[in-house]
Amino acid sequence: MNCKNVLETFNLDEDTFQELIEYTENKFDVNVNIPETIPDEDFISEWRRVLRAYEKIGIEKALNENLPHGPEDIKLRKPELTSLEIYNSIAGNIPVIYAKDEEDFYQLVIKLVNKGKDFPNIRKTGASFAFGKLNKFIILSNKPYSNIPAEMLNLDENKWKDYSLIIRREHECTHYFTNRFLGSTQNNLHDELVADFAGIVSATENYYAKWFLLGMGLGLETADEEPMKGRFPVYVPNLSDKAKYIMKTILIKAAKNVENWYNETGKNMSRNGMVMFLCGHSLLDLYTLYD
Repeated sequence: MNCKNVLETFNLDEDTFQELIEYTENKFDVNVNIPETIPDEDFISEWRRVLRAYEKIGIEKALNENLPHGPEDIKLRKPELTSLEIYNSIAGNIPVIYAKDEEDFYQLVIKLVNKGKDFPNIRKTGASFAFGKLNKFIILSNKPYSNIPAEMLNLDENKWKDYSLIIRREHECTHYFTNRFLGSTQNNLHDELVADFAGIVSATENYYAKWFLLGMGLGLETADEEPMKGRFPVYVPNLSDKAKYIMKTILIKAAKNVENWYNETGKNMSRNGMVMFLCGHSLLDLYTLYD
């Protein structure tokens, strides 16, 4: 069933139909050859120097002496809870700073990403990807992912923090991958479904549609459920209310289909293979995966 035929089942007016045709168009180009060994980008050599400094003199001095950080030095509350690695991600090597103290995370983002300047809503963030032409790196916190309380997932709080750190890392690295190799990173629910999938599977070796949907502020059954405030509005700012409602319906079923697909087929594929499958199928494809 093609995209138009899928949307026609919702009996939409022409304006809403056109909105959703444009929104659900698959922006990823999966007809590309991904090298088996991904070459390092130029900035990695500089970060190897920072990594060596971190191992010798500690995280605080290594960052202050080697990276631009605004007029004042970085002063961490709990430097022992901050670490650095060059992570071999789906998109190749990328520097990752892990800051398990919440205040230290905010300071690192302000100093290293924003060059010493504060910015609105920083406390709503749990990850920051500095994506410049000449330098790229990720700073991560272990705050509960998408502000989902551990008890909503029947998890111990510390276990959920551990999972949250990994989910964020893989989420950001998946966006890096689609940008670097598939020609697109969009503020779109398709991107988020793929990135959250990669994160949840990497953290747990399983995929839970409930986790993704809770993060979006959605339940498992209907678009009318609102179990908590979530990220869904961030990715549909220009859609009409009717189009947003339809997108909730599509997303719920797509996420559950992805869970079934993972359990039946996906778990036997490589990390890259799973991500390429999901990028190669639009949200409407995933919505109708088992129809």
